[in-house]
Amino acid sequence: MKALRGPLGYCVFPRLCLTGFKYAQPFLIARTISFINTPQQPDDIGWGLTAAYGFVFLGRAVASGSYYHMVYRFITSLRGSLVGSIYSKTVDLSITALDESAAVTLMSTDTETICLAFVQVHEMWAVPIEIGLALWLLHQQLGSAFLAAAMVATIGIFTTIWLSRFMGTAQKRWIQAIQTRVDHTASMLGSMKAVKMLGFTDILASMVQALRVSELNLSGLFRRLTCIRVFLGNSMLLLGPLATFTAYVIVANLTGTKLDTAKAYTSLSLIALLADPLTIMIAFIPQLVGAMACFSRIQAFLQSESRRDHRLSLDYPAEGGCTGSTNEHDIELEAMPQTAAVSWQIRTGPALMEVQNASFAWTVGGQPVVQDVSFTIKRYDFTFIIGPVGSGKSTLFKGLLGETPSSQGFVYSGCFQAAYAEQTSWIRNGTIQQNILGVSSFEEPWYTTVVHACALDQDILDFPKGHSTLVGSAGISLSGGQKQRLAIARAVYSRQSLVMLDDVFSGLDASTEENIFNRLLGTQGLLRRNHVTVILVTHAVSRLPYADHIISFNSTGHITEQGTFGYLRNTDGYLHSLATKHKGEEEIAGGDRPVPQTRAHENTVPQLTAAEINRPVGDLAVYKYYFRSVGWLQTLLFLILAVVFGVSNGMTQLLLTYWTDAVAVHGNSANSYYLGMYGLLAGISTLGLMGAAWQFLINMLPKSAELLHKSLLQTVMAAPLSYFTATETGEITNRFSQDMSIVDMEIPYALIDLVLSAVMCITGAVLMCLSAGYFAAVMPPILLMMWVLQKYYLRTSQQMRILELEAKTPLYSHFIESLSGLCTIRAFGWAADFEDKNLTLLDNSQKPYYLLLCIQRWIALILDLMVGVLAVLLMSLIVKLRNEISAGYVGLALLNVMTFNESLAYIIKCWTNLETSIGAISRLKTFVEQTATENLAVEAQPVPENWPMHGVIEFRNVSASYTANSDLVIRHLNMSIAAGQKIGICGRSGSGKSSLITVLFRMLEVTPDSSITIDDIDITTLPRQEVRARLNAIPQEPFFTKNTVRENADPTHQHPDDAIILALQKVSLWRLVLEKGGLDTVLDAEYFSHGQRQLFCLARAILRKSKVVVLDEATSSVDALSDELMQRVIRTEFADCTVLAVAHRLDTILDFDRVALLAAGELVEFDAPGALLGRQSRFRELYLS
Repeated sequence: MKALRGPLGYCVFPRLCLTGFKYAQPFLIARTISFINTPQQPDDIGWGLTAAYGFVFLGRAVASGSYYHMVYRFITSLRGSLVGSIYSKTVDLSITALDESAAVTLMSTDTETICLAFVQVHEMWAVPIEIGLALWLLHQQLGSAFLAAAMVATIGIFTTIWLSRFMGTAQKRWIQAIQTRVDHTASMLGSMKAVKMLGFTDILASMVQALRVSELNLSGLFRRLTCIRVFLGNSMLLLGPLATFTAYVIVANLTGTKLDTAKAYTSLSLIALLADPLTIMIAFIPQLVGAMACFSRIQAFLQSESRRDHRLSLDYPAEGGCTGSTNEHDIELEAMPQTAAVSWQIRTGPALMEVQNASFAWTVGGQPVVQDVSFTIKRYDFTFIIGPVGSGKSTLFKGLLGETPSSQGFVYSGCFQAAYAEQTSWIRNGTIQQNILGVSSFEEPWYTTVVHACALDQDILDFPKGHSTLVGSAGISLSGGQKQRLAIARAVYSRQSLVMLDDVFSGLDASTEENIFNRLLGTQGLLRRNHVTVILVTHAVSRLPYADHIISFNSTGHITEQGTFGYLRNTDGYLHSLATKHKGEEEIAGGDRPVPQTRAHENTVPQLTAAEINRPVGDLAVYKYYFRSVGWLQTLLFLILAVVFGVSNGMTQLLLTYWTDAVAVHGNSANSYYLGMYGLLAGISTLGLMGAAWQFLINMLPKSAELLHKSLLQTVMAAPLSYFTATETGEITNRFSQDMSIVDMEIPYALIDLVLSAVMCITGAVLMCLSAGYFAAVMPPILLMMWVLQKYYLRTSQQMRILELEAKTPLYSHFIESLSGLCTIRAFGWAADFEDKNLTLLDNSQKPYYLLLCIQRWIALILDLMVGVLAVLLMSLIVKLRNEISAGYVGLALLNVMTFNESLAYIIKCWTNLETSIGAISRLKTFVEQTATENLAVEAQPVPENWPMHGVIEFRNVSASYTANSDLVIRHLNMSIAAGQKIGICGRSGSGKSSLITVLFRMLEVTPDSSITIDDIDITTLPRQEVRARLNAIPQEPFFTKNTVRENADPTHQHPDDAIILALQKVSLWRLVLEKGGLDTVLDAEYFSHGQRQLFCLARAILRKSKVVVLDEATSSVDALSDELMQRVIRTEFADCTVLAVAHRLDTILDFDRVALLAAGELVEFDAPGALLGRQSRFRELYLS
């Protein structure tokens, strides 16, 4: 805020001018009524008053426009400062303090809340001045009766301050409930393939919808308090005149003074002026409290723990220093056979990194995961790290990168940057080429070399746009192996002198792994030739002979042994217990051509649809869709109550004319009757307002919000797999977060404000026409001008809003990607580059944001000037017709014209807000109506209760594709599987292994002549969800909900705790779960290593009984001993089941009954493993590779 004191201060002078012009109006009203009551005064005075009205309204328009222009410049600067500061802190944040959902909320919701509140920040000092000025002027008119208005204002303000504490607490509970629902939804949407495969769609849909209902119930208190705030905000408008005139009548009866027209309408204008700042203050106080809470959260975030790089520099620095990346002059490309090679600058020094008695934990002072380790990483050496699942290998990597806290010991490094590839590949939402380049510049020879070395050249040829193919959020359109190879390519292309690879070969088939390993890490590999230091975590024991140094960990995080392969092989340690087979370095020629993956959209960046961009303003179909979710009778009742409020409030102003006339004739004896009538109308108006607010916020909103969310959820859960591979997860999540927030928080208030302001504006126009009949002739041109203005303004505003949303998308996507890849970004030394990109994206998003505010100022200025013209016309009529119009009607007309510009501007503003917000309903309607469903009408046959009873599976001429009109990924496949057989499915990456599994789970579309039967029942005639629920699956990507361990292990609640504990014991996880808190603890996937997550999924499969068990590369992320445990459990627990297992480790399926080898989506070989190995076969070639 200190940096923005200048822009903040520029707003003060125009705000003071605005106050001056506003409070000149009551004096003009009083003088005009005096002019009407004094016929002998010349018309020149009237024309002078007309000019004064023109000057005041023009001055008010200019002052208001200048003030808000300055305010919006300040707001735009504030937004830029906050977003920039939050991102700068994010790239410096400790990963132990990182809360991704909270950080995203700070950058989006909290920043927007602050900007929205600070539009009115100058009202903090201006409102007290205006209230004091209005009360003083009211005292001049009514004497001590002004105290009644002061009391109403005081009660309203202090009650709002007291109420804001409860509203803040209620809103916090509501937002927490929203965040919980969105977190669960995002977790589910990010793993929809696993969710469908596991048959969890119905379970999770019920869970998420229950969270939505709970969220709406929790929001009930906030909405009830909002109704009270609506009453307090309008208390001066509704009850201020009643209280003031009641006090005046009491004083008049004691003193004998009379209420005349000038006093009445001047006082009413002052009360109207008093109501305006009071309403602003009452609305602003909760906003300010919320903004201060947001500031506090942002400040706490900015003051949270930064990354503490505990690494120390080696005493013998590298020649020329090692910043982690050589510059372009350090590298020369040399002509070599078939490929280009890179020559890194040779650096001297005995070691690149030394670790002495170091321990690493995930929290400061927490239990170390890696304990008391000491080793040396020599320059240019290949160091391999091995150990069982959960032994701390990945934690060690984070410690070597300075990410996890070091509780003891020292890490000395000669290179503080490294090319780092995580176990879970970090893929950005961009093209293949952009992911490989990172922030590096493009050099074609080197790029081609890296692509070939990482075996990506064939895949790129198969992609729709080659190197320019978009990969989607987190690489959703890529296979697991492709994502890992992309991460490896990025690491190699960066030319860092230190490369750290965390088990990056686990998702690759044998031949692809062999090719990449030889091209990069073999004796003539790219990294070996160019003197790169490599640290590799691996479970592939056959690769250990390539290592210069091996470090072995045990399950407690200690180093049990280290040394060369030859030395450790002859000791009685962990490595000796592993069966190691040294694979040769012969390049595997050719291989099966990968199946091109068909995508529904080539461009997976979220785009607003043409229907949304060209949606007609005021599209009745959209409003009809929304009100249908509410109910027509409920909507009609709301409209009736709103009309009652507007008409009765207008009638109080009209009644004042008759009251003053009656007092002039009958004296103060008329006061009691008219005061009673005034009180009755004010009471009816209050009940109408409160009834309308209660009807909409308490009765209509929850029903609509629940039904719209349910409709959206059902559509998403029924969408085919192709939709999720072609659509960003963030785009779908946005429908459940931002669009649902709009349904809950923006549409109701915009609609209520529009209806109430429209009713009041129409009432005011009628009263002005009643006052001066000829003025009615002005209304058609005014209405025409209003129609033209709204037509062009709303369309322009809508398009600018769309541009703003489009500009925000890459900014938020960049922020989310930075959060997910924080360790990788810092390891590469790219933090400064990513900050620069964030500032560029921020600047791009600021342009439409600011221009949208400018457009809003433009329409407000036009309306202010238009009402100024109306005031001049009205005064002209009054001067001309002064003998035909009573003073009461003049006061009534001038009172309404005084507030008419604000009413018109507010209508346009509310209409714009509603049109912008209703876009969420339009998107929802379009999505529900146009999103394809995977469930077909023919898939409705009943399913036998105990099906499948045996597990006999028959594939007959099966051909399948992602969509009905896309290329086939499975071609004419025939395969018969007997009950209880164990089938291994293998083939190179992209051969169709996972596609075959997804066909069985009905996630791909089969051709009409295809047939898949299980126990003689054609599954293409059964409901898909029912098929998935009856099969047992362990997906490649482990899936967990954000619930307890019990809920994750047994989501159907069919097993007692003893059975769950026994299943966890069988996979050796119960001890770890017990340490974390037992079955009732909330399962955080970060508690487990990747291998342990797979073991947990195996425990879940043990509990879920089925005669058909499908394993989709279930052992890809586990070490040899854990793999042995999983294989043993699979063979004992599923001994009488039919098992289909996709495998990259072919040793694990040698004892299976049959092996199915696929290539290009076709079944090439199907026989016993021994028979295939005993003859020349593709399986034999794959096994020996």
